[in-house]
Amino acid sequence: MSGRRGDSLTATRWAILFAIVWVFGAVSLVVGEDSYSAALSLFWDGRRLEMAESRQTESQLDFQRSLAMTERLLTADQANTDLQTLKTWNLFRLHRYLDTVVYAQNVLNAHQDYRIIETMAEALYFLGKNEEALSAFSRYFTLSPEDDDRRSSAYYYVGEIYFRIKKFEHADIAFSTAVALEKNMYYWWYRLGIVEEILGNYRRAYQSFNASLVLNSSFQPAIEAKARVKAKSSL
Repeated sequence: MSGRRGDSLTATRWAILFAIVWVFGAVSLVVGEDSYSAALSLFWDGRRLEMAESRQTESQLDFQRSLAMTERLLTADQANTDLQTLKTWNLFRLHRYLDTVVYAQNVLNAHQDYRIIETMAEALYFLGKNEEALSAFSRYFTLSPEDDDRRSSAYYYVGEIYFRIKKFEHADIAFSTAVALEKNMYYWWYRLGIVEEILGNYRRAYQSFNASLVLNSSFQPAIEAKARVKAKSSL
């Protein structure tokens, strides 16, 4: 009887162990399964890490993992616009600007997606393709909803392009629009101040540098610029 009881206990223990292994194995499979939500979560993890200068390597790894997962998903669903957009976002965040443009143009040959157009426009900016970038941003503004969260960034980049090509009045309008849409970007206020200083609008430049310093009181370029325009205008 004791032997049978021992066999029964052993069988029960093995059954419990098997059940535990099966459950954890199933959970592991679910956690590791490719999905749009998982790929998107990795992308946003990378974006959060990107904000910290000391965690750039980690953020790039998240973008790489998100891109790899997105590309696997695209093999089975090539026309999925959310996956296509996420791929352009990851390519851009990995600083693969030429790849971003090439992939975006291939997608846009089939259909127009304002999210992909905006990302392509930013990539064109970093490639120094000023006129092409302006054209893409114009398409984005036409197609995107007024409340799209990239509009402020798009206007900022348009401002930088106009600054590059020395159309300072245009840059002033673009930067002013950017800070009106997103008031908490200290660097954007600083760039607006620089343009206004170039145009001789010293009082407005002073106010813009001051707005920059309210958001980041230790930003040395704005500290120096504020003192400079104050001396120029006797404010």
